[in-house]
Amino acid sequence: MNPADPDNSSIMKKMQLHDSIIAWVAKNIVAISIGIVLILVLLTNFRHARYNQPGGVIEWDVKSYYAWLPAVLIHNDLSLEFRSADIDKYGELIWPVETPTGKQAIVTTMGMAFLYSPFFVVAHIVSLITPYEADGYSLPYRFALTFAGLFYLWAGLLFLKRVLCRYFSNRIVAATIIALTLGTNLFYYATHEAAMTHVYNFALIAGFIWLTIRFYEKPGLKTIVLAGLMAGLITLIRPVNIIVLLIFFLWDITNIKDLRKRVVFFAKHYSWIVIMTLSFILVWVPQFIYWHRVSGQLFYFSYGELGGRFFFGNPQIFNILFSIKKGWLVYTPIMLFSLSGIILLIVRREAMAAAVTVFMVLNIYILSSWWNWWYGGGFGLRSFVDSYALLAIPFAAFLDFTLRHRRILLRIILAGAMTLLIFYNLFQTRQYVNNAIHWWWMNPETYRETFLKLHPTGRFWELVTIPDHDLARQGIYKAIAPEQQLKDEKDDWRRSPSDQELIIWIMESMENEPGLLDSLHSLPRYDGADTGEMLENEAAGRFESIGREHHEREWALELIMKEMEESLQMKDYIRVKAAENKIPFDSMIKIDAVWIYENQR
Repeated sequence: MNPADPDNSSIMKKMQLHDSIIAWVAKNIVAISIGIVLILVLLTNFRHARYNQPGGVIEWDVKSYYAWLPAVLIHNDLSLEFRSADIDKYGELIWPVETPTGKQAIVTTMGMAFLYSPFFVVAHIVSLITPYEADGYSLPYRFALTFAGLFYLWAGLLFLKRVLCRYFSNRIVAATIIALTLGTNLFYYATHEAAMTHVYNFALIAGFIWLTIRFYEKPGLKTIVLAGLMAGLITLIRPVNIIVLLIFFLWDITNIKDLRKRVVFFAKHYSWIVIMTLSFILVWVPQFIYWHRVSGQLFYFSYGELGGRFFFGNPQIFNILFSIKKGWLVYTPIMLFSLSGIILLIVRREAMAAAVTVFMVLNIYILSSWWNWWYGGGFGLRSFVDSYALLAIPFAAFLDFTLRHRRILLRIILAGAMTLLIFYNLFQTRQYVNNAIHWWWMNPETYRETFLKLHPTGRFWELVTIPDHDLARQGIYKAIAPEQQLKDEKDDWRRSPSDQELIIWIMESMENEPGLLDSLHSLPRYDGADTGEMLENEAAGRFESIGREHHEREWALELIMKEMEESLQMKDYIRVKAAENKIPFDSMIKIDAVWIYENQR
């Protein structure tokens, strides 16, 4: 090739440009992978737009995590008297427990409120200068919580990048980040339920691992203080995560000799332990003060008021890992790569092997010992999401080992399997959003019924079983009979009724309105009209003026509540929930009916 030739010169420039692009992508591939993930999460948040739903985002457990902020920053009332004063508004938004002293207490610890608070303040300012109500629950607050999750995911991925890039190539790190976020239920908890604890603790644990590495490279006051504060905050969000301290003390331990050296190191520099402990406790001081104020106890197990406990003698290890009901590896199968990577770390005696292995063994044991081993409603075993930053290390080790293997077929199989499992997770996420995967637990029949189906079938709801929560509180795990299903198509609330059916339903509802018939008969336009004709005209008028959407929703809610009340088991379950949340039975059944309507259509 003659460079002087104009055609050859053009070709060479194109080749150089191509090589420059390839080099730039290779250099920035990790940043690109993080960018792709964040864009997908952002688009998904706008697509589901749960912040537009009055009952969205701040729901279920989030109600308790979040309750600290409106109580303190808006009402200045941690006694929750404002809730009692306006029970119609706040009764369903805050679910306290009664302490031994008779006071009302927020059931969860306040760690999440610390992390929500910057976004809450911005939302509050926006609400004050716009027509939205500045009550802590209007659209700006729900919007802020949704995108707070995106921020903490970004922070977590940046910390994770720093950790992984110390041990693996950029290509492996990028693949791990893509697989970990898009191939697991981390994606769901960064989008559809972004206000839950999991993406937050994912970020904090990633940061804690980074601080651990930095400390052993260059011990210093700033690093140990930050590590103590970080561990305290992780634990203040979910107390069982106190085992993250094992990561700190076991990092870079490969044998007994290393362990002895570590003991000697901290014996000589015990001040580091003192400083870290004081930093850890400092984060907890507000919580201790609150607990003492509401219960008279410095340490108060609020979940005990709801019957929560651990059964360490009866861990559900098989169920939590492999059960069709909610098994972690059944609904997040890509994490088998990570577990395989742990074995690889042990065999290779890698620096992080002891920390990862001991943490995971103890984590599985503790999580499987909780009475509610399926952890309530959720996609897959959500309690494992917190540890994904740590599990990213063996995941990357497994990818690195396999992709370095001399057999190209093995590499092709791995790449194909990982790609398939990422898309399968995204598909399952859509299934869960569409209720083709049940939020509490599945069974073999329901799993087969909706396998590879994007939406639940009518038969799916006939096959659904739910856990017996009362027995579970005793460490006995059985399903109760299927929730009573509507037996005939005429009474199926999921279908769309005709306009005439809705008008008839409105007529029937009007018959029960006190004094309505007398007031209608007194109107001149109905002079001489029979009751049926009069009600039909009024019902048609209401249908036109209020609109079909409103009446269809109320029609469906009535059928759902009727179905629930006709099931003795469901009725008892609603009574228990109403008692736990200290709200009337009618309010509790309406809350559940609204949730079913909004999430099971």
